[in-house]
Amino acid sequence: MSQTEEFVKVVEAAKEAKGVIFVTGKPGSGKSKVLREAAEDKKWDYVDCRLLISEEFLAVPKEERNAKAPEMMGEALASYNSDVILLDRLQTLFVPVFNLDVAALLKELGQKFVLVAAWPGYVKDGMLCYDKFDGTESIRIPQDGFTIWNVD
Repeated sequence: MSQTEEFVKVVEAAKEAKGVIFVTGKPGSGKSKVLREAAEDKKWDYVDCRLLISEEFLAVPKEERNAKAPEMMGEALASYNSDVILLDRLQTLFVPVFNLDVAALLKELGQKFVLVAAWPGYVKDGMLCYDKFDGTESIRIPQDGFTIWNVD
């Protein structure tokens, strides 16, 4: 069984409960490739997270963005037609000026959609970890409440 076939089985099993599945793996391990192949095979929507940051969202005052993001980004995701939405470039949402609690945002959106996100970091001690190469940013999100699937 190929990695993409294995991945599709994990996503299909999670569809009833909705929620968020994080695809983890080292840089260059094929996370995005698996998402794109599954999107093509299953006709799921593959979405670059940069598309979730609209001019309308940027017009919201910074201190209000975290509260408004679930509704605004939920509307954007609702415009897609598949039962699974594959998110890539998740690190876009970590930009400090957006003022987002990414874990809370994804958990809320995961109540309405089956979301699969390529995690741009690693898992350690029960935490999803993302470290920018220049050391300016370190994100830690508890993996509780999320499904994790690792690309080998």
